[in-house]
Amino acid sequence: MIEVILRDLRWRVLLVALAGLVFFLWELSVQHEAVVGTAEMGPEGISAPAAYLAGLAMIILLAGFVSTDRREGYARLFFAHPTSPLALYGLRWIVSYVIAVGAAVVLFLALQLYLWGEFRGGGPALLLPALVALVYGGLMAFLSGLLRGGDAVVALLLYLPTLLPPGVIEFAAGIAGTTAKQVILLLLPPQSTALTTVYQGLVEGGNIAWGAVAFVLGYAVVWLALGVLLVRLREIP
Repeated sequence: MIEVILRDLRWRVLLVALAGLVFFLWELSVQHEAVVGTAEMGPEGISAPAAYLAGLAMIILLAGFVSTDRREGYARLFFAHPTSPLALYGLRWIVSYVIAVGAAVVLFLALQLYLWGEFRGGGPALLLPALVALVYGGLMAFLSGLLRGGDAVVALLLYLPTLLPPGVIEFAAGIAGTTAKQVILLLLPPQSTALTTVYQGLVEGGNIAWGAVAFVLGYAVVWLALGVLLVRLREIP
């Protein structure tokens, strides 16, 4: 089954590789001072682009992974035999997660090789892309189980604002009012809140902010659990 999933994902994996190249070139295109600053922060400082890649990779790999089967009728064929939808989609999710985190690791090491001409470790910093992949994996599970199409578009609309500085997101959310701001920031991927706290802890001495990690895990698990619930409750056509 894994071989079938990998064959089905082969073109998406290519897109992930291209996205990794874009993030790599993006890092090379920043001002020299910024590159030097990143180098001075050590391997932890380059975990951010790896994390962005991990999140985007999950969106690419899981786009329509439940909704397309329902809309196009593939689900009727897949589950004509005694096969658990959760087992099939769960395996697809796990394979996608491994690929996404693997792509982030490759980018993380490639940036080290560019900056220093050698690998300097920084294993704990890979916690950040692992968490981001979980966040978008949870969101995609929910959106693909809920919608009959456009799940990747919605996920991208949630993803793109996280590329902006945290202050911009908070300012834009604050325009809607204090209560609405809290709701918006709670529903948006916690890039500007908990994930930023995790990143800062890693950069400032390699400390892991366990409270922020727990919040991110909770956010991801809630959406993932809702996605599982939708698959279980909604009738497969």
